[in-house]
Amino acid sequence: MKPFAFFEPETLDAALAALAASDGSARVLAGGTDLLGQLKEGTAAYAALVSLGALDGLRRVDRLPDGGLQIGALVTLAQLELSQELAGPYRILSEAARGVATPEIRNQGTLGGNLCQRPRCLHYRHALVSCLKKGGDSCPAAESPYQDYLSVFGGPGCYAVHASDLAPALIALGATAVLRGPDGVREVGLESFFVGPDPDPARETALRPEEVLTHVRLPVISQAWRGAYSKARERTAGDFPIVSLALGFELQEGRIRNARAVLGGAAPTPLRARQAEAILEGAEPTEEAGARAAAAALAGAQPLSHNAFKLDLARALFARGVPRVAALG
Repeated sequence: MKPFAFFEPETLDAALAALAASDGSARVLAGGTDLLGQLKEGTAAYAALVSLGALDGLRRVDRLPDGGLQIGALVTLAQLELSQELAGPYRILSEAARGVATPEIRNQGTLGGNLCQRPRCLHYRHALVSCLKKGGDSCPAAESPYQDYLSVFGGPGCYAVHASDLAPALIALGATAVLRGPDGVREVGLESFFVGPDPDPARETALRPEEVLTHVRLPVISQAWRGAYSKARERTAGDFPIVSLALGFELQEGRIRNARAVLGGAAPTPLRARQAEAILEGAEPTEEAGARAAAAALAGAQPLSHNAFKLDLARALFARGVPRVAALG
């Protein structure tokens, strides 16, 4: 691990000042479950870390005046898993948090860290391998047999996918990211918060170097809407999604309404499957409807030489997911 300066400001303004003074060479530290591992492995190096650990105001889940929710970026995954505020239509977020890693990691890892984590691509994570995300001139993953955590929807150039479990669930809920920087506050729809490798393969989010993700806001959602999060992974517990699906809808007179479907682990960013949503709208909640939705969602897929199996996993998640959501009542 290379040496770095460490700051633990007591206010958000002080944290922003420390980031601004670093001229892009600092990194925000939340729970550290991803960042500290990268520093130890030599896959990342920063001149300074700015810890948010003293900012207790970012550890809250609050009900907004309009009935929506505001979740602080330092809320842990364990808090999300157990929060009484995440009931009814918001329960999908608790389910997604419950499936992350192990209890020890969930006690330490945060909402903000899960959304801002770096990719799990084995080539990016190897300190001795050059790749586009680390300033190299090519993507070795495209010709590698290790393609579980790579896109089936192209790159371009870089094929790494985003590993967040929370992101698909939050996008299905219509979440907004609240970003604070030297110029004030800006809000970005979470679907737009994640960015692909073009033009800058080193970035995965719209967060600027001098900004901090402070909160995620959830709009008011019909109490009749229900959602479920499911993922395929190598091990039952403690593993990242190879493919995941956040799926939700209402049932009106036995028909699907207001469907939302978001794939994780399939593209460089979490992928809102609008074609699948259109197929589900008005359909009966059957496995057959899920299969048709999967076909629509995957119509433009371009798997690599060793990850076409991910399409079969996604089909299974859709087929099983539709009746599962319907059974939630």
